[in-house]
Amino acid sequence: MQLKGKTVFITGGTGGIGAPLVQLLEKAGADVTVYSGRRDGDLVENLDTVCERLKRDTPDILINMAGDNVLDYCERQDMDRLVALNMLAPMRLTQAVLPAMKARNSGQIVTMGSMVGLIPLPHVTGYAAAKAGLKGFSDSLRRELGGTGIAVTHIAPRAVSTPMNNGIKAEVNQRTKVKSDSPAKVAQRTFQAIVGREREVRFGWPERFFAMLNALLPSVVDNGLQSNRRIGESALNGKQESHVQRAAT
Repeated sequence: MQLKGKTVFITGGTGGIGAPLVQLLEKAGADVTVYSGRRDGDLVENLDTVCERLKRDTPDILINMAGDNVLDYCERQDMDRLVALNMLAPMRLTQAVLPAMKARNSGQIVTMGSMVGLIPLPHVTGYAAAKAGLKGFSDSLRRELGGTGIAVTHIAPRAVSTPMNNGIKAEVNQRTKVKSDSPAKVAQRTFQAIVGREREVRFGWPERFFAMLNALLPSVVDNGLQSNRRIGESALNGKQESHVQRAAT
């Protein structure tokens, strides 16, 4: 698909993957509108307003890139926020563009998922649930739109070396030997998927294999991830102890 002259609306376009993706889209001649949280305000809080805007001025391509993850014990996670940003916002924005795209019989909806949605890891319960839900939404919508000119493209990266994966998340990834990709690599592959109107892109051969294994034999993956659980607990408990010590001084 030629992108020259196509209009694109992207959330998360100033992030680690989003920024280089925007550059690629603009270099290809697309007219890109970036929703920036710093400039435009919190996406979740402004969701109704953004949806109305997209209904009035529907782009040729919607890219749902904005997201966040948290590594912590389940009971300490802000589930409302994690689900709202990672799953509800993309679903609502997609609903907003569908009427005009259907009227044109053309368009593309791109969702940024995660391999964690296919291989749910310990201590990222909210993020894993939201990304698994987004995967289901994308699959269902793609099948619903079969026979139309609207493409649905789901991207599932493994760990990416962005600021979102720093601190304790970077520590756990390093100790569990999780492989990561550069933002530029993920952006380039996502760009190719948009041009090719691909259905889905999954990153990493070991991750793709374990996603299949998790679907067929989840108990095997349960057992295999117990070492990850222990490492996560060690990091989280160490962080908590450090926090208590600082508070006491």
